Amino acid sequence: MSGFSTRTLGKTGLKVSPLGIGGGSGISSEDVLYAFERGVNYFFFSSDLHHHSYRNSAEALRKLCQKGSAVRDKVVLATVSYINNPEKLIGILIDQFIELEIDYIDVFHWGWVNEKDASAELFKSVQDLKEEGDFNRFFREQFGVMEEVNQELLNRGLVRYVGASFHSRVLARQWMSELDVLMLRYNLAHLGVEVGIFPLLPQDKTQRPGTVVFNVGHEGQRLISMPPPGLSPDSYVPSLPDCYRYALTNPSVDVVLTGVQNRTQLDEALAAMEKGALSPTECEQLRDYGAQWRSAYSATTYGSKLLRFVGAEVR
Repeated sequence: MSGFSTRTLGKTGLKVSPLGIGGGSGISSEDVLYAFERGVNYFFFSSDLHHHSYRNSAEALRKLCQKGSAVRDKVVLATVSYINNPEKLIGILIDQFIELEIDYIDVFHWGWVNEKDASAELFKSVQDLKEEGDFNRFFREQFGVMEEVNQELLNRGLVRYVGASFHSRVLARQWMSELDVLMLRYNLAHLGVEVGIFPLLPQDKTQRPGTVVFNVGHEGQRLISMPPPGLSPDSYVPSLPDCYRYALTNPSVDVVLTGVQNRTQLDEALAAMEKGALSPTECEQLRDYGAQWRSAYSATTYGSKLLRFVGAEVR
């Protein structure tokens, strides 16, 4: 990934690969370990939504992140729960800690936070895990490993940093100064964060939250790389790696979370990373394509529903 060097995940100070891997597409543990060998160090794991797919990568994450792993400090393990209820946090964490055999999480996210969630309670409940205190000790006692945990681990906390994924930019703006990491939807058909979020982030990276973008290669169930109806046959159609490059060219993006399914797709993405940032002309070309893609699908039943959902966030 020489074209895109290792980045700092905002104010967390964590060093991260520009490409991250989410296990939701069912990538195998063998290919996750291969990705780590190729320089990828940001891994995303869900313990509830789509867990049937994420569990394919669990064995690799155990090898990389379990207690005593020689490479643990080189990995950034991000986990998520879509059960947005602070009262269930202990049970959620026990599931993750037991399945992955870990003693801490680098970044814990509440997933897909929206206006209906009690956001303040969600974020406060995880903030408590970052510090030594009664909640940490209570969790350790419930987990049954209190005697195995030294004081250094208690001081560090169960969770190093707190994040959340947002489909609402209104809510993301509301909480951007409080969270350590923001997860944001960003693709060529959905560029609202370029206006509604990125310009509002502090210029000083040590003061702004880390930014992880997702859905970069698709909108809804459609791949951005699928030419939209009516596109001229000689028009440029970006590949999924082109979409990754577009997002990473933006200086406000720290990590693109990919859904690669195997090492072939990973190798294609890494080869694209070697090319580095896109030129302004190339970026404009991709934005034009994204506008055509979005316009074409606005005329379909699916597209109308999609754009109503998208439009609800352009505030």
